[in-house]
Amino acid sequence: MRRGWELEYSDGTLINETQMEWKKAPKINIIRLTLHYDGRRWDMHNKAAYLQKKRGSEIPGIPDSFRVESRSIGYYEEDKKIWFTVNENTGQMRMEVQEVNG
Repeated sequence: MRRGWELEYSDGTLINETQMEWKKAPKINIIRLTLHYDGRRWDMHNKAAYLQKKRGSEIPGIPDSFRVESRSIGYYEEDKKIWFTVNENTGQMRMEVQEVNG
């Protein structure tokens, strides 16, 4: 099953994390950011600025030991970041509001 973020643009173009790194994906004209997790999906629409992040771990000195532990998508709202994070092992989703230091 599929896991990870997907962007939809106003012209209908879809880009996901297997096709492009987040930092290289255009951040204008996005109409939807989705987080996929094994057949479930969480969609965000009509936000001015979107975010994504992953948390992972690896065993030092062991090649290919990196494992994603959680995936998050979010957006800015005033002076806050709103995050939706899914735990890679349990599939549990949680929401977090993070103050943006300014």
